[in-house]
Amino acid sequence: MKRTQLIIIVLGLALAGAVGWRILKSKSPAQTGGEHVEAGPHGSHDEREEHGREGHVKLTIAQRKNANLTVEEAAPAKIKTSLSVYGKVGPNEDALAHVMPRFPGIVKTVKKRLGDHVEAGEVLAQIESNESLKVYDVVSEITGTVIHRNVALGEFVKDDKMIFSVADLSTVWIDLNIFRQDFGLLREGQPVELHTGVGHVSGEEHIAAKIDYISPFGTEGSQTMLARCVVQNAAGVLRPGLFVDGEIITGEVEAPVAVKNSAIQTVANETVVFVEKGDVFEAREVELGVKDNERVEVVSGLLPGDRYAAENSFIIKAELGKGEAGHEH
Repeated sequence: MKRTQLIIIVLGLALAGAVGWRILKSKSPAQTGGEHVEAGPHGSHDEREEHGREGHVKLTIAQRKNANLTVEEAAPAKIKTSLSVYGKVGPNEDALAHVMPRFPGIVKTVKKRLGDHVEAGEVLAQIESNESLKVYDVVSEITGTVIHRNVALGEFVKDDKMIFSVADLSTVWIDLNIFRQDFGLLREGQPVELHTGVGHVSGEEHIAAKIDYISPFGTEGSQTMLARCVVQNAAGVLRPGLFVDGEIITGEVEAPVAVKNSAIQTVANETVVFVEKGDVFEAREVELGVKDNERVEVVSGLLPGDRYAAENSFIIKAELGKGEAGHEH
């Protein structure tokens, strides 16, 4: 009896083993934890993960040339620290003449209009004297432009009335408004870069100037202080009444590593620079420091000598975006 029971147990175990084997064979490698996974039309899931993580873009020599891509080395640089300012163009009052009649009388002729150019000694108007009834000339004391006219034909004028203002606009004053918390940053002689927004090619004219005068008084209404630049204006680009903005250079910072501003891009909400590795560009995450109009300090992410895409780096960003969009399908 015992022998019969033993045989039955052995047969039962063998049958159970055979059934289990058939079940295991019927499952796919992915279900059993195997390493083989069928690749889709765009490669395996692991390959897609790796491409997105590394952010690599391969460009041929022809692609680089067509994109006008330039590569430079990250290097130490002096970064200028600056203060953004706003101001207004005005005539140089040291080269300004107010014209008044010598005698009261009736205006007989008005020879110059607002904006006309006049030479020193040139007639602006003629007035008949109220006492002698003789007509005398009113002339300009300086060579310049008529910027104010307050006289009309047939009008009676007194000898204390200003009827013309003539300004030599070959130089102008640019008065900058400085906020109270920035007073301590200024000193005479500091360089200033002004932007007029009237350039013929780029759409904005950049003018180098300096602080020539700092007012000892504040402006009560705005709580600002005046800082003035005397600027050459031979081309007549700077017209009194126009507003300008710019930067006062307040100092310099020695940056151990710096790149051009045009190299900085944003990829997946990260600030990156595209670093050259052979024929491949890698999106390298960077931390930035101080910057000026040309370069920016790289606090971490790059070393001196690293070659990076300096100009037209947005082309690489666009190619990277195409690659990642393709892998999503």
